[in-house]
Amino acid sequence: MQTSPPRPPLIGLTTKHGSADWVEKNTRNYLAMLRELGATPVLLSPDEPATLPDGTAFVPDTLGRLPNELVAHLDGLILSGGGDVHPRYFGAELDGADPKSISEQRDELELSLARAALDAELPIFGICRGCQVLNVAAGGGMVQDLPGHRSSTIDPVLHDVALLPNTRLAQIVGAANLAVNTYHHQGVDAATLAPGMRVSALAMAPDEWLVEAFESTDQPWVIGVQWHPERIFDFALPEGHRRLWQSFLEACQTRTTTGE
Repeated sequence: MQTSPPRPPLIGLTTKHGSADWVEKNTRNYLAMLRELGATPVLLSPDEPATLPDGTAFVPDTLGRLPNELVAHLDGLILSGGGDVHPRYFGAELDGADPKSISEQRDELELSLARAALDAELPIFGICRGCQVLNVAAGGGMVQDLPGHRSSTIDPVLHDVALLPNTRLAQIVGAANLAVNTYHHQGVDAATLAPGMRVSALAMAPDEWLVEAFESTDQPWVIGVQWHPERIFDFALPEGHRRLWQSFLEACQTRTTTGE
């Protein structure tokens, strides 16, 4: 009996706004990567309904949160880059976070989705801000400001991070180091890393204390990285970045074939 091919994985992609202009300017690289790898993206924003391919729509509430039941329809979740997370979500006062870059509606959206996705053991890829959101959602905190760490988004300066041996990330990338871009001024260290997460990449000297990537110790595929691997379309990035995307999509595709 002939079986039909598995459907494309349905991937939720968070964004600050759902308007067409914002999406085109700020999420086009994520969308391009998902489409290149054969996935179907679903935009998740605090100000527009999230619409599935069959037309089912989920409407955000007044705080910006989408219904948690949306997660049951997804095969993976990408927490994308953006502005700062309000420190009240990890029990701290403003101490370096930029109030002008904070969107509490987006915080509410992403933190609630991330917690629901963790509960459902959904593959999660946290990117830059999304890495920080993932850490906070899992019960961690944040270093609110890293002076002099951020480079130009137009002409980025790549720097190496050290991938820790015997981690999922090192196995995916297949190397001990990886050259990455740096657009963040907030980060995670050992003291603020969430329970259930382990360090998978560290900054090089003299900032070896700075966590550049982490992963879940008990979930099938949950990784947060402080860089932007989707900008492979804008700048020459090592092939390890594409392998990271491929690994995430393979984990999402597995859910479509196993029915999890």
